[in-house]
Amino acid sequence: MHAWFAAFVDTRYSVVVPIIGVQGFQWAIDNDMWQARVDSIKPLFEEARIDSGKSEIDAEVVKKVCDKIAPAMASQFDAPYSIPLIAPRPLLLLNGADDPRCPALGLQEPASKAAEAYAEAGSMDKFKDKARLRC
Repeated sequence: MHAWFAAFVDTRYSVVVPIIGVQGFQWAIDNDMWQARVDSIKPLFEEARIDSGKSEIDAEVVKKVCDKIAPAMASQFDAPYSIPLIAPRPLLLLNGADDPRCPALGLQEPASKAAEAYAEAGSMDKFKDKARLRC
């Protein structure tokens, strides 16, 4: 995530390889697909659940944590808005078809918006979407 953020802010980056898959945070919240990501750093979300007075972690708790970690991570800095800003520089979206932390369905909107941005820039040859690979 930090790698693609750096790339859309600083045009000197010519190649970016995120070590964590591209993910749509708001999509995950809206589609109840946040559990695997939450489980990877569960103590943080458990504390937020307790602070919220809830008996279990839910989408509201997840959204609050996202807003605390990185304000706007689930809005204007989310993948559908930030990934297209990498155009016209080369971009390869890679993701496993069955990655529970970065569900492939959550990449449809970012990939579509990125394709539009690359088409508008006349750089479709620099955009590759391999976001649903079988590993």
